[in-house]
Amino acid sequence: MGNRRQLEPSVADIPPDNPSDNPTDNAQPAAQGARTGISRRARFWILCGGVVVLLGILLTIFNPFREKLDEHALGELGFFSGVCNDGGNAAVAPEPGCLSLRAKPTLTTAQLAAAVPHLDKIDRKLQLSLADTAIDNIDALKDLDNLESLDLTGTQVWNIDALQGMRSLTTLVLHRTQIQNLDAVKSLTGLQSLILWDTGVANLDALKDLSDLRQLDLRDTQVRDLDVLAKLPHLDTLKLGGARNVKNIKPIGQLDALKTLDLNETQVDRLDALKSLHDLQALYLANTPVRDVDVLADMPNLTTLVLDGSKVENIDAMRGLLQLQTLVLSRTQVTDIGALKGLTKLQRLNLSDTDVEKIDALSDLKHLETLNLFRTDVQDVDALKGLTGLRELYLANTPVRNVDVLKGLTGLRELVLYGSQASNVDDLKAALPNTRIVW
Repeated sequence: MGNRRQLEPSVADIPPDNPSDNPTDNAQPAAQGARTGISRRARFWILCGGVVVLLGILLTIFNPFREKLDEHALGELGFFSGVCNDGGNAAVAPEPGCLSLRAKPTLTTAQLAAAVPHLDKIDRKLQLSLADTAIDNIDALKDLDNLESLDLTGTQVWNIDALQGMRSLTTLVLHRTQIQNLDAVKSLTGLQSLILWDTGVANLDALKDLSDLRQLDLRDTQVRDLDVLAKLPHLDTLKLGGARNVKNIKPIGQLDALKTLDLNETQVDRLDALKSLHDLQALYLANTPVRDVDVLADMPNLTTLVLDGSKVENIDAMRGLLQLQTLVLSRTQVTDIGALKGLTKLQRLNLSDTDVEKIDALSDLKHLETLNLFRTDVQDVDALKGLTGLRELYLANTPVRNVDVLKGLTGLRELVLYGSQASNVDDLKAALPNTRIVW
């Protein structure tokens, strides 16, 4: 036992700790230094982040302020702002992230050039109207890359080369301009709406690669050859009214997306090419030599049909047009309207200047709001008895005598009877105190 005790060291035998020899104590200053370094880096990055956030806040505050200054300058130069919307339709909700500017009629080409630096600073999409100004040169717009819509209606512009490559442009209005050459349009691959109404344009070859085009207005142009239209698969609205050289419409038959087609006052006399346009909703054939409309049986989605002044006599093909809301047959050769029976969605019907005598087919058209029988041979209007939705009725210059049945049409707001044979009109006025009766 005594030997064992001698082997065990006493406290006095254990040498004191040497700080220089203690690895734990050596690590503490190093760790503190590391933490200090990390803390400094963290503070640095926090500071940088704070600066970035501050700059973002300042830019958020300053950018609209800067834009307001630019808008004010534009106002001084002759522009006033409006509401952006898709296609310029006031019924459509305003488009966000967009600025609409319209030039005052007094705007000059020099003022336009002075406005471009301010227009270029606008971070939003820009809808610009120069309509009915004295502008004759748009070269200043050449480098404007935020231009979404440009309206040059009624200007003296004849050259649009400045627009080449402007892929931001989706709408271009050249109505009543001096434009004839469309070569500059070739590169406008983002174009969705092109208005060439009442221009000297005759050749459409420049449009062949504009595959995104949705609306094309060629009214009152010199266009004849429509072959290029077959390459525009998304076209849904095509207006050719008054393009008097147009006769061959075969390319139009390939436009499966077409919803609206205006062929008013063209030379089109046959509609066979349109047989596959099952989704067509509006068709205008006023003052054309069209006689046969059997193709209408393949257009069940039609809501608007205008045949005013055409050569049409037989309308039996209309029996299946159950979606039809507007029908204009004025100045046609139509005498029998029996095919209209059952077209219960019809709201507006114009039969003026026809030889129609009987209107019995209209007795179930409860949604009918406007009926024009001006200068027809209609004598009996008893079929209108239950049409309480009727708001406007034109019986001028007809042989109608008895109008007692109209007393129950309390929704009437306009009733025209001048030149008719109507009697007891005073009683009618008493029964319809809210109706304007022209007698």
